Amino acid sequence: MTSRYLTPTQLAGLRKVGDVMIPGDGEFPSFSASRCAEHVDRMLAYMSERDRSGVRAMFGLFRFLPGFALRAIVRAAGHHHAAPAPVGALLRRMHIGIKGVVMTLYYSGIDEGGVIHQRIGWDAKVVDRAGS
Repeated sequence: MTSRYLTPTQLAGLRKVGDVMIPGDGEFPSFSASRCAEHVDRMLAYMSERDRSGVRAMFGLFRFLPGFALRAIVRAAGHHHAAPAPVGALLRRMHIGIKGVVMTLYYSGIDEGGVIHQRIGWDAKVVDRAGS
């Protein structure tokens, strides 16, 4: 898969952090197995260049980090509110960038076969309750 915005190394970093956050189980596919990372350009096209640059830098670094270090970063970013202001601000931005990209791609319904939406029972059907 090629991306207009991410290098192969950055794509590998996205898949790696995605698998840390969503490793999959018997019922749900892992992030990488869902193949939703192949659609990342659809999301990145709407980011500002500054935000895209930050995401590219993060994912490029994540490709080379060992799994335990990546899990520690994701955990620390999720606890940004407990960190001192300058560090907390950086961790908050990382948390939004990591979680925003991974979760949006995973739960957007673009996975192979739409399995994720089927398994969570997602239904976008709108019912007019005023007439009932």
